[in-house]
This record gives sequence, structure tokens and C-alpha cells, in this order.
Amino acid sequence: MARPLAGRPVMRVHACSVALRHTEVSAQDLAQQVLGAGFDGVEIWAPHAERMADDWAALPLRPVVPMLSGYLPLGTPAFDRDQARRLVALTARWKAPRLRLFAGGLGSADASADDRSAILRDLRAVADMAQDHGIRIAIETHPGTLADRLPATLALMEQMDHPAIGLNVDILHVWEGGADPLAALPALVPHLLHLHLKNVTGRDRLGVFAPGNIHDPQGSRDGICPLFDGVLDYDAILRALPGDADASLEWFGPAPMAVMRADLARIRQRMTRKAA
Repeated sequence: MARPLAGRPVMRVHACSVALRHTEVSAQDLAQQVLGAGFDGVEIWAPHAERMADDWAALPLRPVVPMLSGYLPLGTPAFDRDQARRLVALTARWKAPRLRLFAGGLGSADASADDRSAILRDLRAVADMAQDHGIRIAIETHPGTLADRLPATLALMEQMDHPAIGLNVDILHVWEGGADPLAALPALVPHLLHLHLKNVTGRDRLGVFAPGNIHDPQGSRDGICPLFDGVLDYDAILRALPGDADASLEWFGPAPMAVMRADLARIRQRMTRKAA
């Protein structure tokens, strides 16, 4: 098999532990599965991070953790600075350089000026905490947040203008927000910290990713598909991504490690051709 040319940057591809959210996986099991599948690392889901921290730290061999995917009720009365400090500290404990957060729980068209001000205030407070630990906040492009559409996402980055804040660019959600990912990437890349890669069989199936459905063990999985079998052209998208990017395969369907392993193999094939 052809190898990437020496000196060429190669995109790092990680598994997402959230794929195993409905299984009784241990820290050792997770590490062995990720390493055995050949991933560059694993993005750790906050509930896993809280439960596995001690066992993970004791492992003699464990994957890199590029990002912790967390949740905070930014911009609401439920936001608690102590909770935010604990989440940042947990991220540091896992030696993850990034903490994924959502920019509030309101879409950009639904948020009032006061809502927006409160979300930005809390986000800036968490970014200050993260900066003290050498961690950066990766705001995910996601529906129902201030980063739901490309213009709103870029406006958010301009308004925040914080050295510890960047983007976790979820390619599917960029498309869901009405933008062509290939056309959007040049504007997003200057803020890029991480990528989420997933696909869907059609725009009419995007509801499958609604949090209330996707985290329900009995929820529908209709529309979820392997990376190269959906409506988004990942052959073209991968060619357009920065060569040194960090990306995670975000899989929510059945047989998680088998599907992610197969997608990883197909990505590596295409990366090899891109580098040649």
C-alpha cells in the first residue's frame, strides 16, 4: 500500500467514545478497542470522562485524547461557575488540549439580545478558565445554538475574539445550516480546532440527530449511515480539509467500533491517495 510522502502533514483521525454510550465499556476496553482499530486517539465524552478518569490514568498504554466533549448550560440561570471549573479541570486531568462546548441552547434567530449577551458572557468566563490550564474551547457548529448557521458562526467568532476559543466544525451540521461545506471551509479553517465527521442518507432524516432521539437507547437510527454512503461527498470534503487537522468519527448507530474501523480504513485510503 502506498504511504503518505515523508514530510507531508497527515490528518489525525480519532474515535468518539460517545459511540459506546449505550454499552458497559470500561476504560481498559475503550483503550484496547481504539488502539486495536488503529485510531490516532479517542475523543472522550464527558460522562465517560467522569466515570473512567481514575482507571484511565492507571492504564499502562492508552490512546491520545484530543478533546473532551462536555456540556454546560451557558446563558441560563443554571450556569454554575464551579461546575464549569470542574469540567475544565476534568479536561486537564485527561490531558486533552480542547473542551467541546455548545454555544448555548437557542438558535441564532431565536436568541434575543439579552440571551446572546448572557451566552457570550458565560462562554467568555469558561474560556478564561480554560486558558489558565492551556486548554482551548472548541465551539461546535450545531443547530439550536448561536453557531447554527455559517454567518452566525463567523459573527460569534468575531464577537468572542478570545485566544482560547475556536471551532469544532461538524461538517454535517454546517450543511444542515444551509451552507455548502466545501464553500464554507475557507472561512471556517482560520478558527478550526477540531472536526466532527458523520453523514446522513437525506436531509429529511436530519431529525435523527436531535439530542432527545440520538441519546435515547430506543430512539430511531433511520438515516444514520457510514461516512461515504450518505448525501455528503466526503471524497471531496477530505481533499479540502487541512492536512494537519484533528477529526473525530462521530457515530451514533449500531456496531459502533466495527463501523468506525471500516470508515477509518476508507479515510486512510483516501488520505494516502491525497498525499501521493
